Amino acid sequence: MKKTFFLLFLLAAVVSQAQSLVLATYQYATNDRLANIQPLATHLSKELGVPVQIKSYPTVHAFIEGIRRNEVDIALINTLGYLLLESAPYDMKPDVVLKVKEGAQDNYTTSFVAPVGFPVDTLSQIAPLASKTKLMLVAVGSTSGNLVPRLGLSAAGIKDPEQAFVSVAYGGNHTSTMDSVLVPGNDDRIAAMGSTEYIAVLKDPQKAARIKLLWRSPEIPLGPVLLHNRLSEATRANIRRLLLGLHKTEPSTLDAVKKGWSEAKQAEYYMPLEPGYYHAFTQQLGDKQTMQRILKQFAN
Repeated sequence: MKKTFFLLFLLAAVVSQAQSLVLATYQYATNDRLANIQPLATHLSKELGVPVQIKSYPTVHAFIEGIRRNEVDIALINTLGYLLLESAPYDMKPDVVLKVKEGAQDNYTTSFVAPVGFPVDTLSQIAPLASKTKLMLVAVGSTSGNLVPRLGLSAAGIKDPEQAFVSVAYGGNHTSTMDSVLVPGNDDRIAAMGSTEYIAVLKDPQKAARIKLLWRSPEIPLGPVLLHNRLSEATRANIRRLLLGLHKTEPSTLDAVKKGWSEAKQAEYYMPLEPGYYHAFTQQLGDKQTMQRILKQFAN
């Protein structure tokens, strides 16, 4: 009797686990973004009729590892994380992506800044000074604070920042990275971060007077929503339908998601991800070899 009960308990646990979904993302600075994605999990659970658990990984790279271990059914990942995943086979596919409104400017770009006393005014002039300059970036897993700055530097003639600069360090978040060039006496460094932080500093006249813009990148596409291959086509279709209609049926839920990512502030709705969506981005700041070299550096 006990053995039968135990087997039934295990069977119920397996069935319950199989019928639940995991919606996951990654932490930025001190925000694990769980509060941002909980309304979406609640909505999906209600409409799909299955429990939807939420999970946040401490870094983009930890998130990638979790995806490769098949711990996630629905993944909200950034652009760099997606490109790193694409470098080797994995069991998820990109399905939808947030659509930024037409004509949006400075929605998701990178800004290279320097103290106002820095001896050059553009990124293209940096190479001869690199051996006397410190470089501050945001985080290893950041698209606008690591990948795009390195693409910009490569286009300016600096292929290996770690070798070219006195030092390369990470501020941990966009604000701290910006602050590193605002400190009096730090005239020997440049920093790259999301342009949202640069634009915010411009609103403070005292801070704005102490920095200058060396370069701003083209617009960066937002990262996609990934769905696991183990989901049935019917389940995938239902999740896709719910996400595509979120701006109409659950606008507050969409707003909660957007508030977790500064780069999503001008996004209007989810749209289907078309083949080749990221192609223009991967080519606009250098050749394919440059992008692959940088991705390989941060693949592990």
